[in-house]
Amino acid sequence: MSWDFAQMWSNFLNWLADVTPKLLLAIVIFVVGWWTVKLIIMFVKKGLAKMGVEKSVITFLSSFCKYILRIFAFIIALTPFGFHISSLFAALGAAGITLGLGLKESVANIASGIQIVITKPFQVGHYIQLNNVEGTVTRVEIMYSTLMTLDRKEVVMPNSIVTNSILTNYTALGVRRVDFNYTVSYGTDLNLVRTILLEVAKEQEQVLSSPEPVVVVLRQAANGIEISFRVFCAPENYWNVLFNLEERIKQVFELNNIILPYTQVDIHFKENLKVNQNQTSSEKETASEIKPNNSESENKTTRS
Repeated sequence: MSWDFAQMWSNFLNWLADVTPKLLLAIVIFVVGWWTVKLIIMFVKKGLAKMGVEKSVITFLSSFCKYILRIFAFIIALTPFGFHISSLFAALGAAGITLGLGLKESVANIASGIQIVITKPFQVGHYIQLNNVEGTVTRVEIMYSTLMTLDRKEVVMPNSIVTNSILTNYTALGVRRVDFNYTVSYGTDLNLVRTILLEVAKEQEQVLSSPEPVVVVLRQAANGIEISFRVFCAPENYWNVLFNLEERIKQVFELNNIILPYTQVDIHFKENLKVNQNQTSSEKETASEIKPNNSESENKTTRS
């Protein structure tokens, strides 16, 4: 038994002496390859940016190249152990068919990412709405696209969902409309309201003069006349225009005594109802007074 252990220990030391240099060399190759990939990706990003390539294309291509080059660095790191690149690629090709069947969603995300880059439904920096989520596109990568919401939440969506959903792009046309809807009382001078609102639009530098701001009457409702004030601005100025104009409109409406009616409920009591209630109460009191007298008469009858 002692001889077997000594033989096993000797074999282990021989194996370790043979493997250790190869393992160290593989680690060095992988680390150098990893950092080389980082440098290559950095130069690729800078080169594409200088060429004027869109940010969405840059992020996608850099993400794609990063994965491919890291896999290649890992394969090269295995060569000290006797793995030949050609045979390894053949094995990966055979395994790729099996993996493709098991990773259908991942493959679909990659294909959808390529579709996004080619068709360009949006770009990095665009404000979009997708599946009830609104936000600014921050990254388009090989498998996922990332949005930043207004409350600073990062939403990561698989590219296959992005391409198979209804998407609203608020930035694509370069102009966005801001709507303000109000209800004014029937006695309000509509010309005065229109003049005031158009003057307010001129005060705001971020409101575009073309297309021109407009004030339209929507309909005559039960509690007043519904009007819509519509202005246009650059997509990136949408929220500033919305909040600034909302506050300014309230101020000018108060200065010009323009009343915005609101729904209210008035309760009216009929006088006849009160009279009937009083009569009912008096009848009950009379009945209660008569009742004891009847019982007294009954007692008298019983005694007799």
